Amino acid sequence: MTYGIDFGTSNSVVARWTGEETEVLPIDSENLPAQWREPEFEELFPSVLSVRDLQRTLCFGWAAKTTTGEPVDAVKRMLGTRSAGAEQTDSGTPHLEEHHAWIGGEPFRSTTAAAALFSRMKSAADNHLLDLSEAVVTVPANATGGARYRTRAAALLAGIKVKALLNEPTAAAISYANGNEGAGRFLIFDWGGGTIDVTVLEHDGRNFDELSSRGIAALGGLEFDEALARIFLAKLGEVPEKLTVRERNRWRRDVELTKIALSRRDVREVPFDLPALGKTLTVSREEYAAAVAPLIKRAMQPIEECLSDLGFDAQDIEAVLMIGGTSQIPEAREAVGTILGADRIVDPRLCHPMTAVARGAAIYSAALDNHLERDRFSLVTNYDLGTAFDAGPRKGFFPIIERNRTLIARGEKTFPPAVPGATSVTVEVIEGEKGFPADSDRAFPLAQLEVKLPKPEQDPQLNAITIQFQYDHSGILKVKAVHERTQKLLSEKEIDSFGPDGTPLQSGLDGELQRLLGHVDTPFIGGDHAVAEEGSTPGIPTADAPPLAPGPDAGLSVNGTPQHRL
Repeated sequence: MTYGIDFGTSNSVVARWTGEETEVLPIDSENLPAQWREPEFEELFPSVLSVRDLQRTLCFGWAAKTTTGEPVDAVKRMLGTRSAGAEQTDSGTPHLEEHHAWIGGEPFRSTTAAAALFSRMKSAADNHLLDLSEAVVTVPANATGGARYRTRAAALLAGIKVKALLNEPTAAAISYANGNEGAGRFLIFDWGGGTIDVTVLEHDGRNFDELSSRGIAALGGLEFDEALARIFLAKLGEVPEKLTVRERNRWRRDVELTKIALSRRDVREVPFDLPALGKTLTVSREEYAAAVAPLIKRAMQPIEECLSDLGFDAQDIEAVLMIGGTSQIPEAREAVGTILGADRIVDPRLCHPMTAVARGAAIYSAALDNHLERDRFSLVTNYDLGTAFDAGPRKGFFPIIERNRTLIARGEKTFPPAVPGATSVTVEVIEGEKGFPADSDRAFPLAQLEVKLPKPEQDPQLNAITIQFQYDHSGILKVKAVHERTQKLLSEKEIDSFGPDGTPLQSGLDGELQRLLGHVDTPFIGGDHAVAEEGSTPGIPTADAPPLAPGPDAGLSVNGTPQHRL
């Protein structure tokens, strides 16, 4: 059997292809609390890990989400963003340093935290006598290189070989097309807990061809939680500074449950109890809709960008698939219908909003095992991939592989050294956007390679090197440097290093994962409970935190520093 894993910001799903149909594995359904019973929720594994408040042992999924301990969630966002302490290189391009999640008073790298979640998925499959030793794993279409590498590394650390990394919107389209006959040009609007991706894809009845993809890396259900929490804080007229960890976590859970309730058309208002403060608040659906309207408006931008990229209008789209929990909010569906036509939006019963991505990944996994089927899928690059060059006060960016190139994509560019007599050339590998500098917020550094030259030359043209990029179906980039005059191969590397010291991504992570998983049955010794009190929780700021200022990884910021603490 073949497996697909949708590793999500809020929830993950594991599906398998049986040879005739897809089915979702019940990773954590036995722990689903009664108040969280919503359509498809029994098939979700919350991407959360936590330390139990009393036992001080590690737990996952629904237990971690509803425990009185301090949960770590939104790990997926940490994988692809720069940490607050990221430094710049001498060339001015920021390093991609890894976030740390504080668990039981100890720091663990975000890749380790993600690996622990993958490990829990694998062990749950083992308990059902299923061998989840390899799978196709999905990533946001606009995931950065750092996110793609760290996702693959996390799964591998957990003992799951990644057959391919598949874009989430394309996986959803594969799932839909598998159960519904008909060809056409689809727009997939994928909006879940952490990210939004919009992809236009063409299906001719057999083959899938990605045409364009746009997205926003930090816009999802977590931001809706923040908007609702702001309403409550405004009604309180004060910041509830004295809540305990237990009370803060109940607040978190109740905010999310209230959001789910207010997302229904038939709900007029919802009471919100704060026993610790002796108060009950009421929020109306109108108040909530007004608070989230700016988020929904912003979410429409990737649709406009995708259509603009391709020179399309609404009439060029045959069907719209709305995937992810946030996409099911009525106002979100109305906004998409206004742009593309409500009659084009596919009924959610025909394309499961919460599980379609994992189901499509399982189908794609089966196709990869059949050489007659694997060529059905044509994927595209989602960023310009290139290198930096000096351009006055800013660093210029030169694309080598441009956005929306069909994979496998190749490109090359020849550069001479910047100065005569050079003994080496520094090659900065960057995800960016054509027309924007390499040190702008549109650029994302992947690696800085030092290429040794055969010998110094006074004429730089004699030491020109050709940089060759190859970007494969998994979103993995291989870089070669060839001496132009002699055709000697000077460097060949798969980009797997993101630290300032050039440390490979996997270095030391296996031992760190074993140390973390050792706390599943063994209490954290010397864990500092006070650490949790200092940290911030979505919806509850600390006394000296700016009111509800979301960090890049969905936690709030304390004096501007993102916090991930237990």
